[in-house]
Amino acid sequence: MDSNTLVPELDVESTGELKYSRTIADLPGPKGQPLIGNLLQMGGRQLHLTLAKWIREFGPIFRVTALGNPLVIVSDRTAVNHLLRERPDGFRRVRNLKTVMGELKIGGVFTAESEDWRKQRKLVMGGLNVEVVRNFYPTMVFMTERMLQRWKTAVADGKPVNLRRDLKALALDIIVGIAMGHDIDAVNDDNNQLQRNIDNLFQRLGSRATALIDYWRYFKLPVDRAADKSATEVEQAVEEFIRNTRERMKQQAHLQQKPANMLEAMIVASEDPESDFTDQELISNAILSVIGGEDTTSNSIAWMINLLAENPAAAAALTAEVDAVLGDAPLAHDWEMMKQFPYIEAAHNETQRLRSVAPFIGLASNADCVVSETFIPKDTGIFVATTGEGLDEAQFPQNELFQPERWIFEQKPQRDDDPTRKIFPFGGGARLCPGRFLALTEIKVVVSMIMRNFELELDTKAPPVEQIMNFFVGPSAVPVRLKLRA
Repeated sequence: MDSNTLVPELDVESTGELKYSRTIADLPGPKGQPLIGNLLQMGGRQLHLTLAKWIREFGPIFRVTALGNPLVIVSDRTAVNHLLRERPDGFRRVRNLKTVMGELKIGGVFTAESEDWRKQRKLVMGGLNVEVVRNFYPTMVFMTERMLQRWKTAVADGKPVNLRRDLKALALDIIVGIAMGHDIDAVNDDNNQLQRNIDNLFQRLGSRATALIDYWRYFKLPVDRAADKSATEVEQAVEEFIRNTRERMKQQAHLQQKPANMLEAMIVASEDPESDFTDQELISNAILSVIGGEDTTSNSIAWMINLLAENPAAAAALTAEVDAVLGDAPLAHDWEMMKQFPYIEAAHNETQRLRSVAPFIGLASNADCVVSETFIPKDTGIFVATTGEGLDEAQFPQNELFQPERWIFEQKPQRDDDPTRKIFPFGGGARLCPGRFLALTEIKVVVSMIMRNFELELDTKAPPVEQIMNFFVGPSAVPVRLKLRA
């Protein structure tokens, strides 16, 4: 690990070849309690808000403690960028997260490290690359149009549209379609068991990841038994996808040479004795793709719809762009239209700045290193803020306001002024989210469809929307009514 890239040449103190000006003990941080430190302050599903508050109070690098163990929180964009780029060799995911996810049968490339990660990453990236997404695009449009018809019927009949539920269902349809090659039509199945099980898993995952005591390892409450049941049922559903796909591949021999989706590619690899890709890795990555692809994108769209409804001027600007691109078409049937939505991209960036679905990444150092002039011993926990400097008033004036225009320029800004280098919504480095391109494409297709066909009417009588961390951060509700445009 080239740790010195994180620190200027300082002669104050040194450990081997590392030079630094302070240790973790010298960092500022919130006052804790005897013995337990800040443990009680960091529990629950509002942890991300607590950490964001402390960033504003203590700056771009500070420390907290839990039961005597230090944890460093970093939001400085330069340090964040280097930390993310030095994975997986310099930094790994925290072991507790890997254990908690494994207990719920979630693993794969997300929790893999070192050579296991490199082996699995190649297959997962290949299954979600630009060519695959482009080939899948007509199916994505078909699935989006199917939801449009559902909504038009509901609005015409005077029935409410549950945006939060339907956006999750569409995201599930899309990820199962592109990754597994199956159309489950969760959008039109209000009681889809796979969607219910995934929601249940995320609730338990969020609770366990931020729990102060790992009680479920000693005794299980009804919610824990229900989560275990959901984990088993998700695994069984994915195993059925695998069985069906293997049978189809036997009947269509050409798929062995040219797989049409990620699952087919992973099956080919698992059956090749030279690939060292096991059946368990196949199952784990298939589960991960279904679970991860459902929650992140749907939450991103849900947050954007909430913010657009709260900001009519931004909604009007986005609608004008969509109308100009789509003309009389109800949605973007042409792949080339994906290049013509700069305001949607800007609205997405601004949404991630204000309402990131993954605001922090938990890391641990694989060796002694230096971060922002601070000596970090091996195995130290580090929370990296993917929002970076997004809530810094100096970097984003009036940072509490939703202003997509911050991201639109006549000329590309200089490196230090480029806002895209100040936040990290998809992570960074080699472990950049493999579903990034799919997510951005899905967001453009769905949001442009919504704004082309509907007006957003905010329910002013609804309770305030809360940020709920169920592993990823989503809105407690989407209190927005859809009204058909004339």
